[in-house]
Amino acid sequence: MTQSTEDRGERVADFTLPEGCVLCGGEVSIRATPAGAHSYCASCRHLSRPQLRMRKDSLELIYATDVRA
Repeated sequence: MTQSTEDRGERVADFTLPEGCVLCGGEVSIRATPAGAHSYCASCRHLSRPQLRMRKDSLELIYATDVRA
């Protein structure tokens, strides 16, 4: 589901991705604004700031990883 609104003159898009959580596979809610995106999984409570990239016919979410030795 996708919803777009304009709040205080700012463009906001809210959408969900079924089975989109990279940790548990749960449904992820995403809010995209010109300042960036935020995601939240209600199943495992994972919060993230993915990068969004528009493709020709799709939207790509990029999650950063942190590897510590």
